[in-house]
Formats: sequence, C-alpha cells, structure tokens
Amino acid sequence: MLLLLVSSCEDFLEREKLGEETFDVYYNSEEKAIHNVTAAYSDLKDYRFGWTLWAFGETLSDNAVYSGSDGDNAGFEPLKNFNGTPDMHYVTNKWRLCYRGINKASQAMEGIEKMNDNLFSSLELKNRLIAEARFLRAFYHYELTRAFGDVPIVDHWVKTATEKIGQSSREDVFAFIISELELAAADLPLKSEYATEDLGRVTKGAAHAYLAKANLYMENWTEAQDWASKIITSNEYQLDPDYAHVFSFEGEHGMESIMEISYHESETQTSAFRNNGNFQTLFMLPRNITYGYGINQPTEDLNNAFVAANDVVRRDATLLTTEEVFETELTDLYQALEDAEESGDATAIAEAEAALEEGKDALTFNRTGFYNEKMYVSPENRALSIRNNANNIRLMRYAEVLLIYAEASAQLGEDAEARDKLNLVRNRAGLADATESGQDLLEVIYTERRLELAGENDRYHDLLRLGRADTLPGWTDAKKYWPVPQAEIDLTTGEIEQNDGYVSSN
Repeated sequence: MLLLLVSSCEDFLEREKLGEETFDVYYNSEEKAIHNVTAAYSDLKDYRFGWTLWAFGETLSDNAVYSGSDGDNAGFEPLKNFNGTPDMHYVTNKWRLCYRGINKASQAMEGIEKMNDNLFSSLELKNRLIAEARFLRAFYHYELTRAFGDVPIVDHWVKTATEKIGQSSREDVFAFIISELELAAADLPLKSEYATEDLGRVTKGAAHAYLAKANLYMENWTEAQDWASKIITSNEYQLDPDYAHVFSFEGEHGMESIMEISYHESETQTSAFRNNGNFQTLFMLPRNITYGYGINQPTEDLNNAFVAANDVVRRDATLLTTEEVFETELTDLYQALEDAEESGDATAIAEAEAALEEGKDALTFNRTGFYNEKMYVSPENRALSIRNNANNIRLMRYAEVLLIYAEASAQLGEDAEARDKLNLVRNRAGLADATESGQDLLEVIYTERRLELAGENDRYHDLLRLGRADTLPGWTDAKKYWPVPQAEIDLTTGEIEQNDGYVSSN
C-alpha cells in the first residue's frame, strides 16, 4: 500500500514521503515504523473526512443548515431531508476514507508486530506504535457505525480486492471497538508523557474517553461511568476556565483537550486533496465577504436554546452573528467611516457609508444570520492559502467526559454524583447549579450536551441515540443511517447489503 504521508513543519505529521516499498523490505527501522503509523492518521486530515463530521453530526440536526450557494444547498438537500441515495459522493467518501484508514492501521500493526524488538529504542515504543494504530482502527470503525449502522468489521490488513467481508450488527461493531480500545489503552502513554512535538498522537486518556462514549452508546452505564472516572481521577485534564479559549489557537492541545486533529499552514501543499490545513474553515467562513463557502450555518433554534438557558458565555463563543462578521471583516471600512465622521466632511461621510454598505452587500447566501465561531479564523490569523488554515478540530474534550459521567451516573440513579460533574461544566459557563433529580436531571444533562458541544459534530448522533431524531423534518427510523455506497455493494456478491429504507440500483 502506498503510504500516504503528509508533510508538515511543526507537528508530529512532519515526515518526508518515503515512496513505495514491499511489505517485507519496508519494516526494517524504528523510523519507518513511526512513519507507517503516522500514515494511518493522515485520513483524519483529509478534507472529505472532516466534511463528513459536521455534515452528518450538525447539518442533519436542528443545530445547523447546510447553506452555502443555492447549488451547494440543493446538492445536500436529499441528505438533509433523509432521502439520500446510495450513489451520492458524500456517503461514498465517508465509507472509503474510513476503510482506507482502517487498512493503513492494520498494515502498520501487522508490520510492526513482526519487527525484531532490537530495532526499537525501547519495547515500550514498539508497543505504543501498535497501540496507536489499534486505537485508530477502532476510531474509524466508530465513525463508520455511527454513520451507517451495520458495517463490515475489518480486523486485519486486506491485501487484495477479492476479499469480501460482510456487515456485522451495530452491537457487534461496538463490541469490537470496545475490545480494541481496551487493548490499545494498556500500551498508550498519558498525554503528559508525550513530547511537545508529538501532541496530537492518541493517548491513554483518548482511549479511556472513547471507551466511556462507546459504552454510553451501548447503554452500558456502569462501564461508561467507570471509564470516565479513570480520566477524571487521572489528573491529566481539567476544564479551561475560559470556554472561548478552548477553541483558540492558544488553546490547542490545552488542559481540556483529549483528542484533536492537528493542522498547520503549509506553503507547499495547498491543493484540495493534498494539504495539511483545515479545509473545514474554508467551508464555514462567511460566503464572498471572505473566501469562504458559507456552509454549515447554525440555526435560530440553537440560538434560542442558548437564550432560554441564559447561556451567554457559550453562545458568544459558539455563534458568530452577521453584525460581528461585518465588524471583523470590514474593519477598514468602519475606520474610514469613523474618520470621516470626525472630520465632519459630509461628502466623505456619504462616501464612507456607501462603501460600508457595499462591503456588507458582499455577504451572500446568509440563510440564518449565524456562523460557527468555533471554526472561524479572523483575517489576521488566516493562512495565505485559504485551504491551509492551521486551526485544529477538537474531537474529544474533558467537558464531554464529565457529561458522560453525569449521564451514566443519572441513569444508575446516582443523582448526587451526576449533579457534581454536571455542575462543574455549568459553572464554567456561568450557570447556577442544577438541583434536579431523576428524569428531570437527565433532561438537564441532555440540554447541557447540546449547549456545551454545539458545533462540535455530535448533535445528530445524540438525537439518534436518545430516540429524539423524529423531531427532524423528513426523518424516519428506516433512514436514520446513511445509505451504503452503491459502488461498495456492486463490488461484492451479496456480502454487503443496503440499509433498510434505501433502494439499490442493481
């Protein structure tokens, strides 16, 4: 397999492309083993993978609309209305990128396991690399089953296109994920044990966090609570006192961060399919007034949820209003108007006002009046190549672990424990302690998840697992997952079947 390695300048993904070598020849040094595992991370950075995170997690839900140009919006409309088709490239990308990542991870595991221990500076490093790859294999399966439900479990390196593997049930896929994460956790280091240049590699805390979350999906409340507790008592993480700081450049890999996709600005790799920047920023920047596409706009419904909770702190850090866009993007025009007003020159004032209005008119396809502040990069921090913005994507934060612990505790009837962790998150946002019990407490926790994690690609999955997706227009239980890509069905002889609710073309 071609090792799809990426070039960078600051993070652990900085590696030269090594080209192609046979399996038997390749695994002959520690350096190559590290490169091989690094390759398994690369699909997380592919812009098509990042796109699926928010397209499925946010724009299918009540948190966001797809927006963008009329063509962009219309192209996604079938999925938004839960009428997607098996031949849509959106769903094909998710499937193929995840299985590509799985195969890279499996290749790395098998290759490194066969290497002589003496090739490594320490046995701990060898075991760590295998554990990293195992975690990634589990994570890609996690993303697949959340999107498609029943999917093939691939627990080995697939070397030929003739090998056909049928789907496993969602329950069996999660059981596989949990088993893989438990094995990986044993050999992964703590976050504090990594060198600065290796931040972004998966850690023991990341494995424990996703074990907590996977068990939450399976309603294994005791296990979810136990794994979350391991993180809480590890003293490796804490809530950042400043919620907005979490999503800033300065907050990357900070005290609250458990897992992030790391990006950086590259001067040499700027294409759509080969770059190290965060393409998702380009998608979400306001359209035309910036170089952005204006896609994935938060809804008025989400804004109202913040208002109802009197949640000013998280609203301001999550929702960028139209007026704030103008104030940030048109600073020169505002300054020119201010200067003209100070001069008292009526002609200059009129010209400055006209220029400002023309600047505001540049903003197009603004369907909701809001943009995702967590993904917004201000003009002074933007990359020269707009595809290569360096802001990371947060996949797992300590705040979510506290909420997982709270939900599991409430389900177990341990309301005091649940409130204790829930209120840590609420207090950070400036909200008073929750005092509810029973089902009322669970409702507070569910609302808290929406407000705390808004814009972080989890809302649809929460609605689905809580049995509340039926509030979404067009939703039906038969189409709660995406259709299996038609091309994948065509490659098999019946091993892979279409999801209920969708019709295959063959």
